[in-house]
Amino acid sequence: MIAAVFIVAQAASGAVRLPLGWDEAVYVSQVSSRVPAAFFSAPRARGITWLVAPVVALTSSTEALRLWMMLLAAAGLVVAFWPWLRLAGRRVVLVGAAAFAGLWVVEFYAASVMPNLYVAYGALAAAGWFLRVADDRRRWPLAALAGSVAFTAVLRPHDAGYLMLALLAAVAAVRAWRRLALVVAVVAGLVAGIVPWLVEAYMNYGGPLARLRASSGVEGGLGWHLAAFMQLRSVNGPLLCRPCTNGWPQAAVLSVWWLLLPVLAAGGLVFAARAGRLRVAGLAVWCAVVLTVPYFFLITYAAPRFLIPAYALLAVPVAECVIGLAGLIRGRWRPYVVGVAAVCVLAQLAGQYLVLESRVAGQQRARAGDQWMVARLARQYGIRPPCAITGDQSPLLAFYAGCSSPAVGGNNASTTSAGLLKITRTMPLALARHNPHPPTYAQHWPRHQLTAPSGEKWYVFIAPR
Repeated sequence: MIAAVFIVAQAASGAVRLPLGWDEAVYVSQVSSRVPAAFFSAPRARGITWLVAPVVALTSSTEALRLWMMLLAAAGLVVAFWPWLRLAGRRVVLVGAAAFAGLWVVEFYAASVMPNLYVAYGALAAAGWFLRVADDRRRWPLAALAGSVAFTAVLRPHDAGYLMLALLAAVAAVRAWRRLALVVAVVAGLVAGIVPWLVEAYMNYGGPLARLRASSGVEGGLGWHLAAFMQLRSVNGPLLCRPCTNGWPQAAVLSVWWLLLPVLAAGGLVFAARAGRLRVAGLAVWCAVVLTVPYFFLITYAAPRFLIPAYALLAVPVAECVIGLAGLIRGRWRPYVVGVAAVCVLAQLAGQYLVLESRVAGQQRARAGDQWMVARLARQYGIRPPCAITGDQSPLLAFYAGCSSPAVGGNNASTTSAGLLKITRTMPLALARHNPHPPTYAQHWPRHQLTAPSGEKWYVFIAPR
C-alpha cells in the first residue's frame, strides 16, 4: 500500500515528465547506443547505469525511463524494509516506511537516475539482515547480508566502506554479535561489490589509490570541513549547494523536522529499550551516524540527496518514538492527542509535497532552457550529430543534442586544447558558456550571444571547420 502511494505521489508531482539532469545524462550515456558516452569521473560508480540499462536499450523515452525508476524505487522500498518486520514489528515498519517515503528528497530521487536512494535501500537491508543473522544460524540470511552490502558497494563504494566500518564496529562492541560468519559476510559483500570499481581504477586511473586521490580532487579535497550546517541550509534545496553560502534553508518552517530528527531518534531508542528492541534501533542509529560522517565533516558542499541513506536508517527509531508516544496517552485525552498527532503528520507530509512540487517545477524550467539552447545550436549553427559541445553544462547539452562532450578543464576534463582543436577537423564543435570571454584556444572563433526564454544569457563560440 505504501509503495503504491509512493508511486502515485511521484506521478502527481510531474516528475515523470522531467528531462534528465546533468548527472543522469552522464549515467545514461554510459549504456545508451544513441549518444556518445560522457566522461565518467573518478567518484562515480557503474551500479546505477546497470539498473537503467534494460530500459535504455529498448527506448530513448525519458518518460519510460522515469516510470521504470519509479517501479524500481517502489520495489526497493519493500525489499529494504522487509527484514525489519520480524525485528521491529509490523507497525514500526509501516510507520517508518511511510515517514521515509514521504520525504520530498526521497520522492524526487525515486524517479531519478541517481544512486543515493538505492544506497539507502542497500544500507537499510544490510543492517536488517545483520540483525537477523545474529539470531538465525541458517545460511540464507548470511547470503542476504552479503548481497545487500555488495549491492551498496556496486552503487557507491565509498558509502559501502563506511557501512562496513559501522557493521564491523558493531561486531566488536556487542558480545552476542561476535561471530566470524558476520565478519566474513560483510567483508565478502564489500569485496564483491567493489570489483568493478577496482577494475576500472586499474584500467583508467592508475590504480585504486590514484582513483581515490582523483575522487578527492573532484570533491574539492576531502578533509576536515564542518559541512553539517551546509546540509541544513540545503534541506529543502537547491539540489546541489556548491558553494553553500546561503543562510537558513528555503522555507525554513518546513525544515523543523530535520532539527527534530535527532530528538525523535533518541526517543525511539528509549521506547525500543522498553520494548526489548534496543539493539535493533541502536544499530539503525549507529549505521546512520557513521554514514553521515563524510557528508557532515569531510566535504565542502552539500546536497539533500547525500543524507537519504541516513534517513532510511533513522526511520526505524523515529517510528519507534512515534508509536511509543502514542501508547503513553491513556483515558479520555487519548483521542485528542491522537488527533493532534495525526494533524502534525499530515502537515509534515503536505509540507514535504509542497517542497517536492517546487523542486520539480524549478528543474522543469531549468532543463527546458537547456533543451531550448540545444535546439538553437542545431537550427542556427548546424550542431547536429556527429558533433561536439564543450563549455558550461556540456555533458547535459551534449546529451540532449546527441553530441560528445569533451572538456579541457574542470572536474570533467577529458582532453587537451590540442585534442579539442583536432575534433574540429572531423565534426562541428560549439563552445557554450555564460562568460563572454573565451579561453585562449577559442579567441578567434566567431561569438554569438543567445538569451533563453528565462532570461539566461549564453555565449556560443563556433569552431571554424
